[in-house]
Amino acid sequence: MIELWHEWNSVHSFKVRLVLEEKRIPWQSRQVELLKFEHLQPEYLKLNPAGLVPALVHDGRVVTESSVICQYLDDAFPQPPLMPPEPHARAQARAWLKYFDDEVHGALRIASFQLLYRPLLAALPPDELEARLARHPDPQRARAFRETSRGAPDAAALAGAKERFARAIRRLDEALPRGAWLAGSAFTLGDVAMAPFAERLEHLGLSRLWDAAPRAKDWMHRVLARPAVIAAGAPPEHRFAPVSA
Repeated sequence: MIELWHEWNSVHSFKVRLVLEEKRIPWQSRQVELLKFEHLQPEYLKLNPAGLVPALVHDGRVVTESSVICQYLDDAFPQPPLMPPEPHARAQARAWLKYFDDEVHGALRIASFQLLYRPLLAALPPDELEARLARHPDPQRARAFRETSRGAPDAAALAGAKERFARAIRRLDEALPRGAWLAGSAFTLGDVAMAPFAERLEHLGLSRLWDAAPRAKDWMHRVLARPAVIAAGAPPEHRFAPVSA
């Protein structure tokens, strides 16, 4: 029995859903709505005291942290394998998981808030917004959400995120021989790590950023065409619509 507590528009949740789909593991969806702050409520905090999504429950035992979950699933369900057999290639795959967590996710979080989450908060009726903010356990964070939900997207924040995206794309381009994957000739957890980056840039209307990096752009198209990547995406009824970047 696999339960995944996740948010459909969370890039970390997407990463874990992708592994589940690649391995064709049946799973039950337990949706956690971030914009209702459900991840910070007592029920979810009992499952994951860090208040982060996703969290995996396998036969009653909890696994947290998306990159750890991905590696756990590859250990618990070894076929088809998502780690290469050779030690150096395995190290490369783990390095991409770390790079996404340490660098890429931070930039995606900024752009996603400005172009996906902030407009949804701004569109709420004032009483509904205040009702949601009242559920936030940190009054200072609630006040920050209230203030940033007003007005236009932060152009400076978006510009900084795009610069970081460009650096990540250059890094991908330099690492990729044409037609290969990030840790060798097969699709691995290295590619799983960066697949949310490709999917989110496409969703935000930022695909043009790949144009100067032909090897990375080829990788991006191959990733987005994978059936498991398509299946891991948010269903239309849960997919947030971005404003123009």
